[in-house]
Amino acid sequence: MKLKHFYIIMAILLCASIYTWADKVKEVQEEYCIIQGEDVNMRMQPHVKARVIGKLGKYEFVYCIGKTEEKDKVGGDEEYWYKIRNCDNKEGWVFGKYIQYIDGTKEPDKYYKEIIYIEIVDRDFCLKGKKNMIYKLAYEQNHYIMDFEKKEKVMLADMYNEMSVGSIVFYKIIDSRLTETIHTMGDQQYFFYKDYIFIYTLKGIDVYNTKKYREKRGEPHFDIPYKYYDCTGFYLYQDILKNYDECKGKELDCDFYSDMEFNPETLEVTVNIRKEKGKLLKQEKYKFKDGNFVKVE
Repeated sequence: MKLKHFYIIMAILLCASIYTWADKVKEVQEEYCIIQGEDVNMRMQPHVKARVIGKLGKYEFVYCIGKTEEKDKVGGDEEYWYKIRNCDNKEGWVFGKYIQYIDGTKEPDKYYKEIIYIEIVDRDFCLKGKKNMIYKLAYEQNHYIMDFEKKEKVMLADMYNEMSVGSIVFYKIIDSRLTETIHTMGDQQYFFYKDYIFIYTLKGIDVYNTKKYREKRGEPHFDIPYKYYDCTGFYLYQDILKNYDECKGKELDCDFYSDMEFNPETLEVTVNIRKEKGKLLKQEKYKFKDGNFVKVE
């Protein structure tokens, strides 16, 4: 009998707890959020002692669908709790310290929200089995920039494997409209210099002229405003290795072991040519001048 009474009391306390939290929860317009922290706990209720029902990765994109009316103090931090929904459609609560909240009513967040919608939401990249990591949102040199990665579980050889594709996109307000000007794919870095934007890896450099637009052709988006910058390139295989006699018949090896190091401060490129790991065949230097890379003798 005592045990029965214990369970009844616990059930009453649990219900009271649920209603107490429900009274303190504020429904908000659905906004986009980015997780800021490694293995962040997603909890059943907005309280540090609530049960953990999932983990969220650093930079993971989620929807924010609610928050507490009042801030809570956890350790030395005082923040709201946010109710979130991830791309697997699971809902839970995350402490505000670990949330970057994209406020669609304010600048520059309203433009970031539009870019996230175009690049992720509208393209159905936030569905079950898919995940998106937004590494950077920035406003630089009159451009709105997003560096992100799309991850998806796919079945290969009777096993689930995670495939990922990284991208950097640049948008600018042109004729009062948010307009895409650059859309690249891969693990890359970027650098602004005068009228140019350099996007580079160890295998090549794309140079975009912000004062010149290219002719329209097959594009990653066709249903949004876009005016893509004219682009020239300097590439390891196409411009260097293809014409290097020592790599004849060994093009794949040369391409794999060779690299080009771009120094944004000096606008110089050091090309390291190798056919084998650790064995340097030749080193060449190039410098950006008047819109092109020229060899430094």
